[in-house]
Amino acid sequence: MRGEPALPALSGERYASTHAVYEAASDQRSLLQDWLSTELPPLLAQSDPVRVVGVGVGDGSVDASLALALATGGRQVRYTGVEPHAPSALDFASRLDALRGLTPTIVIGDFANHDAGHPTDLVHFLHSLYYVVDLSAAIDHALSMLRPGGLLLAATAPLEPLCVLTELLCPWGGQRPWFAEDVRAELDARGLTLQVETLVGHLDVRDAVADPLGRGEAVLDFLVGARTSAMRPQSRERLIDYLLDISLPGRPGVVPHPLEITIARAP
Repeated sequence: MRGEPALPALSGERYASTHAVYEAASDQRSLLQDWLSTELPPLLAQSDPVRVVGVGVGDGSVDASLALALATGGRQVRYTGVEPHAPSALDFASRLDALRGLTPTIVIGDFANHDAGHPTDLVHFLHSLYYVVDLSAAIDHALSMLRPGGLLLAATAPLEPLCVLTELLCPWGGQRPWFAEDVRAELDARGLTLQVETLVGHLDVRDAVADPLGRGEAVLDFLVGARTSAMRPQSRERLIDYLLDISLPGRPGVVPHPLEITIARAP
């Protein structure tokens, strides 16, 4: 597979559309929403308002459930979403505008250029640290925004079989992707106490296995981060064989889809 010519990267629009299909094929998002809504609020101090900065919030479908949980009991929530893809950012704003007790702010652009302007209770990266150029700088920037005792949360996939495939085939533009192991190493290097939780989801790639150039193409495109229709037929067959090899016993086409949640508290 390393001899495969570089595949065409996804456009912003293709990324957003395939992401929606990919998430619908996995139970990981619902597991993450449940965890954020139930386990995270007790870890935050009962400040009112509570201030949150979400980095790479997409359409806000995960953030909305967290924001709603934080607003329970009438607490005011100041929620900032940083998102480089403008259509997704507008969807985030619309979704959070519909919630009571919430003051959402949209920042369309890069996190590196964002200044919260006040101490923040929570900065989170939900599946967004893969794409930053400088992981160390992004973590330092997030820590600089936090009030003493505030939380930095990163939900990042571990470099296990599914992501090994992504790392191999995604046209990262010469940039090394960051995974959960990298995030933990950076936070450990700063001497921070970490809490780590692993959510074990499952991704259904049966459509991709059965019809990789039809109804399953969107899942494959998002998984690889590129247009898989450009792959040579022999390479596509190897890709499908790999997905079957890593499938759950007795469930061909259903693969482990883990997510590691790492939390550090600012000194």
